[in-house]
This record gives sequence, C-alpha cells and structure tokens, in this order.
Amino acid sequence: MFLKKLVQAAGCCACLMLAGCWDRVEIDQRGFVVGIAIDESEERNTRYLGTYQFVVPGGLKMSSPSGSSSYDTQAYMNLGTTESSMSALSAKMASETSRSPYFEHLKLIIVSDSLARKPEEFSSIMDYFLRNSEMRRGIKVLIADGSALSVLSTKPKSERIPASYIESIVNNNRKTTYMLPETAIGQIHEYLMRKESYVVQRIANTQKQGVSVSGCAIFDGNSNRMVGQLNGQETQGLNMIKGQIKGGVLEAAEGVNRVDFLIERGKRTIRYEKSGNRFIFHINIQLEGVLDKSPNSINFMKKPTIVETEEILERKMQAICYETIHKLQQTYRKDVLGLGMYLYENHYKVWKPIAANWDNGENLFSQADIQVHTNVILRRIGNINKSHSHENKMDEANKNKTNNDDGE
Repeated sequence: MFLKKLVQAAGCCACLMLAGCWDRVEIDQRGFVVGIAIDESEERNTRYLGTYQFVVPGGLKMSSPSGSSSYDTQAYMNLGTTESSMSALSAKMASETSRSPYFEHLKLIIVSDSLARKPEEFSSIMDYFLRNSEMRRGIKVLIADGSALSVLSTKPKSERIPASYIESIVNNNRKTTYMLPETAIGQIHEYLMRKESYVVQRIANTQKQGVSVSGCAIFDGNSNRMVGQLNGQETQGLNMIKGQIKGGVLEAAEGVNRVDFLIERGKRTIRYEKSGNRFIFHINIQLEGVLDKSPNSINFMKKPTIVETEEILERKMQAICYETIHKLQQTYRKDVLGLGMYLYENHYKVWKPIAANWDNGENLFSQADIQVHTNVILRRIGNINKSHSHENKMDEANKNKTNNDDGE
C-alpha cells in the first residue's frame, strides 16, 4: 500500500514538472499595443471610442533583404472601435484584428478632456487598466486638449512610432518649468484611493509641429472628474510650490533689466501655523542656477548687480506663485498644492477632524492664508561677462574699413 501511494505521488510530481505555461502565446501572435486614446463615442448605446496603436515589426527594420529602405513601411497602425465599457472595448478589438491586444509594452494612455469632465468616467477608465494583469504602474497618463485620437495620430518626423515620440516629450520636464513631471497610472491610483485632488499632464495636437505638452488638468478627488486646467505659467508656479522644479528657464524683467535664469536645482519647505480656525502656510522656495541671458549694459562683475538681479527673479517667482494660488483657491477651490497631504503626513491629529472639509464642504483650503517666500542664488554668470553690442560691432567694422583704405 505504501509503495502504491509512493508511485502515485511520484506520478503527480512528474505531471507538475512536465506541465508547460498554460497561458503561453507565441510572440508572432501577439499584438503589441504601445498607445491608447480614449474619446467619447458619438454612436448610440456606446460610451467610448477607443483607438489602440499597434507596433508593426516589419516597419521597424532599417532595410529590406534586397537593400531597399523600409521607411516607406509604417511602423505602427491605429485601430479604433466603439463600445459601452473598457473591457468590452478590448474584447471587440481582439475580434477585429489577427493579433490579440497585448499591453505589457503599453507606454501611454490619452483621455480626451470632454470625457474626463464627466463624473466617474476617468476613474472608471483607470480602474480597468489598473486591474489588468498586463499593465505596468509606470504607464504615462495624459489629458488631451480636444480629441485624444488626433494626438495619437500625429506623424512625428523624429520617431517611427507616435507613442514613442509623445513619451519622449513627456519626459522633458527637466528642460521646461511649464510642464508637469510625468503622471504615471500608479500615482493616479494612490490619488483615487485617498480621494485627493490632483493634476495630470495636458497634451495638445499643434497640427504643423506635432504635439505640445504644457499645462495641466485639475481633478476633484471627490467626484473623480476634471474640473479645470492651468496654463503653462500657472503650472510653472505649481511646480515651484510643490518643489518639482528640476530645470528650465525663469524669465524676469523690470524696466530695461531683462534676465533669463537657467535653473539647475530647487527645493521647497513648508511650515504651518493656526490662527483661530484659519490655517497659515509659509512656503519657502529656493532656486539655484546660472545667468542664461542679460542686457549688455549690466555689469555682473559687481556684487550689487548680482543682488539686484536675484531680487528681480525672486519678485517674479512670487508673482507667478500667487497667480497660481489665487486661481486654485478662488476659481477651482481644489488643493492640488499638496497642503492637505502635508498636514496628513506631518500633523495627522490636526488633519483628521478637518479632512472632510478641506477642499469640499466648508472648503478650508480656499480660506487658508498661503504665504510664499522666495530665494534665488545666482551661482554663475555664464562663460562671459558681456558681449559686444550692435553699435560696437558697427564701429569696429568701420574702423577696420578705414584702416584698409589707408593701407591702399
């Protein structure tokens, strides 16, 4: 009896060891999706118009076996369909293409702003992708200014696949302060779980130049819908307040003194106090960098000139930040500055009784006194102190001409 049970156990172990992958799909049967655009459907009984961008492997080759270029072969194809839910959309897509959609290499999801403004629609779309086992939490999410399909259908000159082109632009926030850091689907999941108001990168199709990523969309954490947007400069102020500045240029001008400040690094600290039922926040922002451009008349070899330039930049920073704060407090009344999260993480006993009324209900956020203190450190003035003005160049040219005439 013991021997019989031993043989049975060995047989079971052998079956387990010989078993293959139950869900294996050959690579040449997969449809690699790299980008998805979600718009409102105009057809009856459907909610979404979904466009999936599939990679065409043959179009990625540099040349064919005969030696001719394969750049005439498109490296991607966009397939669209309509359905009433995201899961039904993917199922219908699988029935209309020879290769079933595979999302392991998905780079970005683009949602139209008209769809994002509807209550619960954006969170419902995100819920589908978050539950899918093929999705990665680093997938970028963007809100399209208008049609998401038009953005995904752009024809870039520098990339073979539009999704790769857009992803490259999304990561350029080190070069401009008008752009938010990339918004990953994993971050949005955290916002949804905490019912926290948040912002998402905005993207627009500029027709001739491709696409532009600038500004941001504001989402209410309670209704899970888009309630407004910030333009590029207001997003610059938001980045400063949240300590998200990684680079870019700050332009400032007072009278004839116009300077461009190339930001190298920045940091932010927050301190709060309470006066009665009113919250007072002190936000200290410090930027360090180099002079990128200035008038020829300014001599930066003098210490007072450097101090004056730093003060001009500090006043400009304050003006930008207060413009952003005013719009968030008075127009949208939504805390996407992270002040509520600051209280939650650092002063939980203070936060717990007011959480429901922070940017909803009594909206204590809109009543808070937010004071911005700025500090600019001009580390270097660049490789030169000043360049020749146009008049100096003309004088030098005339002088050289006179010398040449005398020599003849």
